[in-house]
Amino acid sequence: MIGWCDGYYCMFSASAGCIRFHRVICFLLLLPLVTRVIAAEEGDAFFESRIRPALVEYCYKCHAADSEKIKGELLLDTREGLRKGGESGASIVPGKPEESLLIKAIRRLDKDLAMPPKLEMPEAVVNDFVTWVKMGAPDPRTAVVAAAAGEAPAVKIDYAAERKKWAFHKPELPTVPDGAEADPIDRFLAAKYQAAHINPAPRADKRTLIRRATFDLTGLPPAPEEVSAFVADESPGAFEKVIERLLASPHYGEQWGRHWLDLTRYADSLDARSGGREGDILDAWRYRDWVVDAFNRDLPYNDFVTYQVAGDLLAAKGADPSLTIATGLYAIGNWGNGDADKEKIYTDIVDDQIDVTGRAFLGLTLACARCHDHKFDPITTADYYSLAGIFFSSHILEKFTPKGQGENMMRISVLTPAERAAREIATARMAAITAQLAGGLRPLTEVKRDLNGIPGLINWIGKGAENPSLLINTTAAEIAFSTIRLPARSIVLHPGPKTAATAVWRSPVSGKVRVSAKVRDADPNCGDGIAWAIRHGAKELASGKMENGGASDFPEREVAVEAGDLLELVVSPAGEYSCDSTVCEFVVKGDQVWDLRDALVGGATQGDGNLWWICAGEGARLGQDSTNVAALEAEQKQLAAELAVLRQCQGLQEGGIPGTAYAGIHDARIHVRGRYDRLKEVRPRGFPALLSDAHDSQITEGSGRIELARWLASPENPLTARVMMNRIWQHHFGDGIVRTPNNYGKLGSAPTHPELLDWLALEFVKNNWSVKAMHRLIMRSAAYQRASAANADPENQWFARQNRRRLSAEELRDSLLVASGTLNRTVGGLSIGDLNTPRRTLYVTTIRSDRATYQMLFDGADPTGIVDKRTDSVVAPQALWLLNSPFALAQTSAFMRRMEREAPPDSAGRIAWIYERLFARLPTDDELRIATGALAHLKTNAWEQLCQVFLCSNEFSYVD
Repeated sequence: MIGWCDGYYCMFSASAGCIRFHRVICFLLLLPLVTRVIAAEEGDAFFESRIRPALVEYCYKCHAADSEKIKGELLLDTREGLRKGGESGASIVPGKPEESLLIKAIRRLDKDLAMPPKLEMPEAVVNDFVTWVKMGAPDPRTAVVAAAAGEAPAVKIDYAAERKKWAFHKPELPTVPDGAEADPIDRFLAAKYQAAHINPAPRADKRTLIRRATFDLTGLPPAPEEVSAFVADESPGAFEKVIERLLASPHYGEQWGRHWLDLTRYADSLDARSGGREGDILDAWRYRDWVVDAFNRDLPYNDFVTYQVAGDLLAAKGADPSLTIATGLYAIGNWGNGDADKEKIYTDIVDDQIDVTGRAFLGLTLACARCHDHKFDPITTADYYSLAGIFFSSHILEKFTPKGQGENMMRISVLTPAERAAREIATARMAAITAQLAGGLRPLTEVKRDLNGIPGLINWIGKGAENPSLLINTTAAEIAFSTIRLPARSIVLHPGPKTAATAVWRSPVSGKVRVSAKVRDADPNCGDGIAWAIRHGAKELASGKMENGGASDFPEREVAVEAGDLLELVVSPAGEYSCDSTVCEFVVKGDQVWDLRDALVGGATQGDGNLWWICAGEGARLGQDSTNVAALEAEQKQLAAELAVLRQCQGLQEGGIPGTAYAGIHDARIHVRGRYDRLKEVRPRGFPALLSDAHDSQITEGSGRIELARWLASPENPLTARVMMNRIWQHHFGDGIVRTPNNYGKLGSAPTHPELLDWLALEFVKNNWSVKAMHRLIMRSAAYQRASAANADPENQWFARQNRRRLSAEELRDSLLVASGTLNRTVGGLSIGDLNTPRRTLYVTTIRSDRATYQMLFDGADPTGIVDKRTDSVVAPQALWLLNSPFALAQTSAFMRRMEREAPPDSAGRIAWIYERLFARLPTDDELRIATGALAHLKTNAWEQLCQVFLCSNEFSYVD
């Protein structure tokens, strides 16, 4: 059957009495807008990390139970008090920030309502409150007013009892259940199937399986020849060969590196307004490339953790200096650069670093203990400030800037001793070349006639630069353009930003000559004048400064010259150069008269008669050998490229911020309610008591980051291996065994298969923490290779089938580039701001402040947060982007042109070619008939429209 929708065919076929949709984009356009649902634990974590600290800092002084005087009968230190409101009414309307009094107050829209009364909240904090209210204002607080942070907890923690909970004791090797399945993973799962009376889905067909595996491991679709080879391979190890080939691909690291970057709040730039400036995270891309490379070379995960926490310290002990790049994890954080309160900035930096350490490595919301003991998990404020001391004794800023200015991120050299020696040699050579090029007179080499379409206006410039330059008005009339006025039959010199423009006369005689010159501003409407000089070789005869709109003369003067001597008129920028166009006259008299203006207006060329030259630069030597100049410039360019490689990175360094109260190594004091100006007792640096003992927490040197790294990466740590194995499982099955991969605490989900996750965690450690070994283990299981057809396990709680999943933002765009044949597969390097670049989406610049991007539209990772699982929304703008965006349309056109080049000429052959490249399969007879019918119906651009339908189809955008 064929239906028509908005100018495109909706194609579906009937089979066995059932209608099977071909999943075309038209159906997406008919879907209602799907509201993003934020999990309760995510909302609670947002409240604890963003909202409660702000309430403490800005509101509790006047609106808490222990306030000296409660203003407006409003209590904000409990959930009920906040929602009830005060004498003005309810404080918030969940989901509706515009109707919430609290939002109106902190936005200061009403001067009588503005809060806090004397201290305006930073814009970022206000935005957090707006986001929170939009979430529904989740608030996990109880009705009881909490004790102030730093005071004794209301209930004493029974650590022995807490450590008996599954997440908080070391994984124990479980007994693999009995069963007919050969694979231990399948036997663990089969036991759950039997208990739940579930029949698992059958094995997926080979075409589906290779498409799934290729996207899983590389984020790219399989090539038709790879699919054909797998389908034809009947050997028992055929799928294992596919896995090994994909694990060896350089694109494996890009895909799995992206998963890790989701957790590390990765961005290439903090703000579009600061892009490329000192305060930005200019070297974030080096951390991204380090992560990609670490996955590609299968760096053991315990080392992967260690290097990110303490790579700089290992580098200082003689290891590879580039390990410092790994600590970029902590330098690219989201802590609101720009706050005038410098002490708060440092506490926010440390909080961000504790948060990413806790959630990424341990699956714990440690940052919730910043202002108070954790409300749900056995983590105390004392634990928090023991960790905080480690990060207060480290720094990512070289110093604080003056109040009111944003901070400048520290940049750290990561050169090896050999690289430093080579760099010194290259730097010296670069200086010599620069001096050689700058010290000589370089003739202008390029001539443009009838400049700007003006007849008789000639322009001379040097290679690769618009200035220094020469303008020649060869006409008998004045020429005016822009702000410049050229008298009839005149010449005009214009210097460069830092380089003089020089007119040179080379003496053909020996004896006495008389030289004179005049300069006059040709651009009096702007500028700050020029400097001029008359020279005889290295000797200066006269010099001066001409003011804007002015003129200067060099009266005739006698000079003794030898044949070959140079007389020069030099025009240099006095300040800003852009308005320095200067009318020049330069005359030499001897037995005859040599007039520069008459010569050039009359048609003389560069060096004509070996007399006149117009040059860039200054000096006593005329660089006539253009070949030598070109060679020097080429060498200069090569050296510049070499010196730019691996010059600096951003990351952690030992010791608190120099020049501040935090400088050096020290323990932290508990900050009551998270406030740096309300301090209690000192906490020795260490780790949470729940997960360590006194021996584990002993800091023996420096900040303690080496000890922290060893503790995190230890097989004895109950969480590290479990958390990473759960993430690997999640990205292969769509959900983790623990459905809340960043929260193994009370608010998290209990594991569906705790024994299986423990077994996997121990296998992980046993296999030298090899992530690739775990891919092999999981992907060889029957569970991974099952079809995605629905069965008695509709929510797939027991992993009785595969989850059908939509391509990520990166996978979708990259697949469009693969289809069009334009994908640039180069790995690594600087990010590119243009979405139309053919590079993989991983290398498209992510700007943290920019929410209106392609990535955000298609649920890319939010670069302001620690993202454990991406949102999966289906909204109309996604379909509209695929139908109308210039990028998508360009890929459609390129795909059609590729089809015309590569596919058979007949319609059936072309349609089969399309199906193999986009869906890794051949069309059915019904699909072939429907597509052929669509071509017959479409009058113009039939093939391009059909290609767009296929590229917009659900089958292209989803993986089974």
